[in-house]
Amino acid sequence: MEDTDPIQRFRFTVANSHSSPKMGVNAFFVDGLLIDTGHSNAQKIALKKFSALEMDQIILTHHHEDHTGNLQALKQVKDCPVYAHKTCVQLMKSPPPVCFIERKTWGANTAVQGILPVDKTIETDKYKFHIIPTPGHSEDHICLYEASQGWLFSGDLYVHHYIRYFIATECVVEQINSLKKVLKLDVRRFFCSHSFKEDRFQERFSQKLQFLEDFHGNVVQLHQKGLRPAKIMKELKMKEKWMIRLLSGGWLSAINMVHSSIRDAELES
Repeated sequence: MEDTDPIQRFRFTVANSHSSPKMGVNAFFVDGLLIDTGHSNAQKIALKKFSALEMDQIILTHHHEDHTGNLQALKQVKDCPVYAHKTCVQLMKSPPPVCFIERKTWGANTAVQGILPVDKTIETDKYKFHIIPTPGHSEDHICLYEASQGWLFSGDLYVHHYIRYFIATECVVEQINSLKKVLKLDVRRFFCSHSFKEDRFQERFSQKLQFLEDFHGNVVQLHQKGLRPAKIMKELKMKEKWMIRLLSGGWLSAINMVHSSIRDAELES
């Protein structure tokens, strides 16, 4: 990014033998607003970088530990309000436990009290960010949209145009609907919490939408023919990441994608 770019990106990586070769998560800072805090396994470097910022407020895209892991520690050095979706506010009071591989990669989540619910907009001196509820990856997920600049801070809504495994609680249909929602916006730059991509918003998000719609349609069709989830995976030539599945106790798995589509289809029927 150029020096004149008002948006600062902070990327926190972690060496992980189960990733290729490192996994990373991004936090963003713009006009006094910090968007997400990174993971606690990178707390030392994160606090060093964040402490130097003239920070007025913090907002969370959702409660997952790679986005909120440094919040409690950061609150000890930065006296500023923290905002999140109302569901995230409740979840952060007593965060759900994380599986072994998540804890090894990102660290555990820490309970945080006093987060303020936000549901429409959050403003800085120069910008006005609209809160866009985008559930699917998590029930409390939001994106931030700055209409005058055409910026979308998309959290984990995009990540990549295809997905190889799901968290057990993720929802395919909700992600499809969330993608459709943001694709109606006039976005010129998007800021993903994991990738470096910022351009070709319509193309990239449309690819992700098409992938999920095709996947969901294929699963539902095979399910209606009576195929069980494991057989559906075989028919769709899906490859399970067995190391991730085993180390997560099934919390992270390709078959969770199939289960999600079947759940959604049965709810719709």
